[in-house]
Amino acid sequence: MANVVVTGMGVLSTAGKTPTEFWNCLFNGTITYREIKEYVNNKNYRYHVGAKIEDYSWYDCLNTKWTSFYGKASQYVLYTASEALKDAEISKGTIKENRIGVVIGSTMGEIDVEEKISRTCYQKEPVNTKLLRQYQSDNISMCIRELLPVSGPVFMVPAACASGNYAVALGKLLIDSDRADVVIAGGVDVFSKVAFTGFQRLLSLSPDVCKPFDKNRKGLILGEGCGIVILENKSHAKARGKNYWGEVLSCGLSSDGYHMTAPHPEGIGTINSIKSALNQADITPDKVDYISAHGTGTPANDKYEAMAIRKIFKDYQSPPISSIKSMLGHSLGAASALEMIASLLMMINNWILPTVNVTEEDPECGIDCVPMIGRKAKLQYVLSNSAAFGGQISSLLLKRGNKV
Repeated sequence: MANVVVTGMGVLSTAGKTPTEFWNCLFNGTITYREIKEYVNNKNYRYHVGAKIEDYSWYDCLNTKWTSFYGKASQYVLYTASEALKDAEISKGTIKENRIGVVIGSTMGEIDVEEKISRTCYQKEPVNTKLLRQYQSDNISMCIRELLPVSGPVFMVPAACASGNYAVALGKLLIDSDRADVVIAGGVDVFSKVAFTGFQRLLSLSPDVCKPFDKNRKGLILGEGCGIVILENKSHAKARGKNYWGEVLSCGLSSDGYHMTAPHPEGIGTINSIKSALNQADITPDKVDYISAHGTGTPANDKYEAMAIRKIFKDYQSPPISSIKSMLGHSLGAASALEMIASLLMMINNWILPTVNVTEEDPECGIDCVPMIGRKAKLQYVLSNSAAFGGQISSLLLKRGNKV
């Protein structure tokens, strides 16, 4: 099994379009969601708050072919992956084409394009063939060929809200099995009416703020974004003199198969994924310095995730646990990728990001959720959890890198 490190990172979110902007926004505890005008006066929507990217200066980095040929999700990936590749100092010709892989995860795929097609059909108008071309979900991973002539394995992973972590897990597997030296991995989802309406109907949205692990939490805030990491065989990175943000020690994956939308009431999936991650890396729970929680802010998710963590750490001092969804909202397939990047940045910066908006910690959760104010800490090992509808659960175990 190879040692897999992260040599590049790219971010596109409501918190910024570079890792530095992203970190500064989260470090300052900035809430990045607000009322969305198009829903405020719509009587069909009880709640109107969401996290939509408003800074489109990144769009100027895309050439006209990309903006014409690809849908919005693919455009997010093209920008974010290009930034990650720059960070990793990888360009055409620097890596053998057949030794580069791509794994991108998404919950909704090119949903923005699907909505445009649906509106056109509803109005009984002919559908522009450009939209049909943009609609292909495999564009989201295949578009990377616009940046590099990749001829290694390319995958699209539809693992709902755990898609980013699942993409990283598959990317690590490709490197471990010597099918690639470098894998471009991550997750993406764009804000959509379909998702916003769906979560409204499920009564899962908060009317104002996301407050994970708070006694009076009311639900999640829907968001969007893209997070991309460059996974690389450690010896390969060393041979080209490249430092790394962190190491992916292991990926614990599980499926509790309990319910389409509800978490298992005993936290079985989360327990199994954390145990798997720790066992693979031969790390005991007491070595974990921090946990990046799935932490959606819904009553059930936070309760059962906290329960699972308490069970794992019952014989040890439980580490601090926080959720950046309190600031970003829930960006679905991009969430775990962005949370992985935030975890790597926390280790590099010796700082634990807080769970903002927490005014009264829920005693039923019974964890240290780092309420409101971040704290200084040297982090060597970090767990990053994610969960998804249908019971797909994942835990990444990350180790501090050698970046300074």
